[in-house]
Amino acid sequence: MDDHEVVRLKIVGLNSIAHLLPKARGRCGVYELTFADGQRYVGQAVDVVTRFCAYRRTWSDIVEIAFERVSRAQLDKVERDQIRRREAAGVQLRNVVHTTGRLGASELDVLLPSAEQRRWLADHQPRIVRLDDRPVDSVLQHRSRHRFNRLQADPRFTDELARLVGTYLRVAMPVSELTELSYWTVSALPSTSAATYPRLLTVSVHALETLFVYHDRHTPQELQIRLNIDGATARSHLRTRLGLALMRPVEAHYRIRPGVLGLHFTSIRSAYDAVTRSGIIKAARQLNLDLMRKGPALNWKTHCPDLVEHVLSV
Repeated sequence: MDDHEVVRLKIVGLNSIAHLLPKARGRCGVYELTFADGQRYVGQAVDVVTRFCAYRRTWSDIVEIAFERVSRAQLDKVERDQIRRREAAGVQLRNVVHTTGRLGASELDVLLPSAEQRRWLADHQPRIVRLDDRPVDSVLQHRSRHRFNRLQADPRFTDELARLVGTYLRVAMPVSELTELSYWTVSALPSTSAATYPRLLTVSVHALETLFVYHDRHTPQELQIRLNIDGATARSHLRTRLGLALMRPVEAHYRIRPGVLGLHFTSIRSAYDAVTRSGIIKAARQLNLDLMRKGPALNWKTHCPDLVEHVLSV
């Protein structure tokens, strides 16, 4: 930690730190765990002693804890600041919520071995999707079909737009027929921002919209497209004038998380040109894989299997 009032404790072999942090002095604050492999974890707790005991049952390789006493009102801010500082310094974090990517073990590794993830990340070629191997959820399909039918009847949902979304899924999702539903979803006519910037469709990974088509409610015929990609990867691969021109800041109405670069398009053609460029593909893959390694799709209940099949078949 970076504050002067920080307690650092070597805790190899200890199952509790209750004797090292007396309750009378306060146990509410932000902590940083250091692991034997050099990775770290930053978190917050009202009672760090109780939290440490829980972590010790999960991680046996904790070697040190640094603890800073912080008021409850400041916990979120201090935790986020500490995480950002470590990310900027290149420290590997095992955090899931606030980091740009999870570098430790992930549930995704069971489904898709880490070696295969690395090979996919290093490439930029689209994959052939095996439609027969996609997950089957008849209840979910039935529940989402009415929205798909409404979307399909919408004259704004053209073959060109379907082709864009299908291409994005092929290039930006690792083994999409395996990761669909569990790690990424596509929603037809979701309720997100319905009163201001209604969505025609949305592709989401974990908890983030990574590609979505929307419009200002006052101008429904003027579709806009947002593509979210990893900022650092994009900047390292898009050094041409054209590439830099793509890096337009997002509008004030759309709040984006740190480390994510939002690309805005006013035509399907320009968006398609972007998702077929190797630098954009690499940046999209990096963001999506980071998100998947954080955890599964959180809005799977709005997934529309019929829409996925449609865009992958165009």
